Amino acid sequence: MKKYLAVIFGTLFALEGAALAAENLDALYGIANRPSYIKHYEADKEHNVLLNPYLQVATKDAHAVLDVKRPVYNFVITPEGGVALIEEAPHPYGRTYPKGFFRPEDKSQRKPGTTENYGHVSGTAGGPGRISGEIINDRKNNCWLVNNKSGRYSKRNIDRTPEQLLNAFVLMQETIDPGDQPWCKGAAYLLGYAPDYISEPLRKSPEMRYEDPETKKNAHILLIPGVKPPHFAIPQYQHISLDAVPSGEAAGGQAKEAAKPANKSADKSGKGVPAPEKAAYNDDPS
Repeated sequence: MKKYLAVIFGTLFALEGAALAAENLDALYGIANRPSYIKHYEADKEHNVLLNPYLQVATKDAHAVLDVKRPVYNFVITPEGGVALIEEAPHPYGRTYPKGFFRPEDKSQRKPGTTENYGHVSGTAGGPGRISGEIINDRKNNCWLVNNKSGRYSKRNIDRTPEQLLNAFVLMQETIDPGDQPWCKGAAYLLGYAPDYISEPLRKSPEMRYEDPETKKNAHILLIPGVKPPHFAIPQYQHISLDAVPSGEAAGGQAKEAAKPANKSADKSGKGVPAPEKAAYNDDPS
């Protein structure tokens, strides 16, 4: 009888520990939600969403590698706290558009020869994901730029904060080998993929940046680990380690470790911090 009770209590404690770990991951990278939608070509006849054939899942025990020849990767923070790294490739069930086409969703003109590719859901087989986005090969600055551009797991999701993107960026630095070029200094938090209660005050910040200042394309702020930009009228965003999150407590801005002093070179005008060539890559908000 004691043996059976020990097994039962051991199982209960293990389940409780897993629940607490999940709560911590929720605070760090956002709650794992199902994708907003699945595209018509992404599932087979049995309604199974196909995995990306070049999928890498980066963890602290098994690192992934970026290829500098690739222009962009998609990423999804998995429910378990890993990084699903999705290489863009034509989907076997997708179409090719010889003449291109106009997308009313984002008012973009797609180039001739555009193909329908594997998207974010191909890193999860259509399952839940945490904050997600792109890893862009910024050839102008020769670095990898991370953003939160995902129409499936970031956009229309009220639980996708700058802290979560910064935490994901630091996780990538710990688990992904960038190959022949380094990571960019910061991650671009795109306001078009942020919840309104976060994007509205950020749009008033002097730290606002645009991929194209004239058209105000891809409004974003640059999140730099350990650096608090000056003149922010909103809470400081900083990386939070998993160990710094008490069990069951939301992270927010409550990290135990203090941020490093602000970088004086990153002044109000943004001088000293290279502006990304592209704040976002895909026209298709996948």
